[in-house]
Amino acid sequence: MTDKQRFLVYVHLAGLLASIRKNNKVGISEAVKIMLEKGIIQKLEDLETGYYLESNAYLEEEFKC
Repeated sequence: MTDKQRFLVYVHLAGLLASIRKNNKVGISEAVKIMLEKGIIQKLEDLETGYYLESNAYLEEEFKC
């Protein structure tokens, strides 16, 4: 994973984490737990999925955040 790809993954993770917290009215720990249960982190880090290239809006819809 290149630095640019890693940066994009982290930007999306931060955005999705914020969306999950807001939409589910939960704290950071619970939001991370939701992300892990849905496999969001693993899917974003798997470059073959191409998710790291998508918009946050697309990812929120795809993962139902």
